Amino acid sequence: MKRKLFLLLITVIFSALFLMACGQDTAQVNSSEKDEEASSEETNTNGTTYPLEIEINDDEGNQFTQTFEKVPERVVTNNLSSIEMLLELGLEDKIVGILNPDNKVTGKFADTIAGLNNLGDKMTVSREIIVGQEPDLAIGRSMMFTDETMGSIQTLNDLGINVYTQSASHIKQNPKLTSVMDDVLTVGKIFDVNERAEEYAAELQARYDAVVEKVNANKQDEKLTVLAMVRFDSKTGNYMAFNISQGLQKDLLTTLNLEPAVDGSGDNSNLETLISTNPDIILYINADRNAEFDKTAIEGLYNEPLIKDVSAIKEKRVYETTYDDLMDYGVRIFDTLEVLSNGLYGQ
Repeated sequence: MKRKLFLLLITVIFSALFLMACGQDTAQVNSSEKDEEASSEETNTNGTTYPLEIEINDDEGNQFTQTFEKVPERVVTNNLSSIEMLLELGLEDKIVGILNPDNKVTGKFADTIAGLNNLGDKMTVSREIIVGQEPDLAIGRSMMFTDETMGSIQTLNDLGINVYTQSASHIKQNPKLTSVMDDVLTVGKIFDVNERAEEYAAELQARYDAVVEKVNANKQDEKLTVLAMVRFDSKTGNYMAFNISQGLQKDLLTTLNLEPAVDGSGDNSNLETLISTNPDIILYINADRNAEFDKTAIEGLYNEPLIKDVSAIKEKRVYETTYDDLMDYGVRIFDTLEVLSNGLYGQ
């Protein structure tokens, strides 16, 4: 009898110890699961929550609300800067159609862009072509969203297609250079690639801040004047003055403590016009369509005796950029910003 009681007691004790051990294991498992959940929540704090509402504007400043139920999967673009922004954010697989860039694309994405589905030229594209790609998002320059071209914002919305107009492209609102970073962050939110977007925006902000710091440390009280010139014919002296007195380009000059030498543009300018304008700086804009003139333009300007006393020629302040690096509403304008900054204020 005593032996049976002893064995029973031993059994009870081992059972209790076993249950305690199981309880500890369960607690450890639960604790581990909670840690994993907490870690997951921490990882997702920078994620986009859908549905997401984004406010955009058309070229006249009218506002439209775009609602994204999920990450867009099929995207069409209408300009180079929006293509390059998507590629910088790792979204190549989302692009189902692009419009033909104005010039031959150079830089790190040249080969990638050459392989994308080209839908035609911006002057001949129609909304039927755009809609035919079955996009859930159209993105790019605000001026292109009309029913005469790729479709107005309202028309595309009525067809179930969201639109994102780059804030940097709203010429009439004279956007700041920092609007390029705003576009990057907003597109990052739309596609739920916020971390990469923040990294890229920070890179651009650092470039911008470096220029601002340099200008503030070296600028003079009096602003220098800039003439943006295209298609200079070294044989006749004729050229076209390009408009940099509005839009993103206006803030480019303001950031560099400069001002336009002429207001608007001039199609029939010549050496006499250049002498009377007497710009402190000439910013010569290369473009594929003007290649015949561009290859001799800079040499022709410096070798023309009639304009040797024009301030920009005399002080050797003729700088070159490309059409896309000045006018395409994206990161490329920072290249032009740095070209002018380095030339005027030192490396």
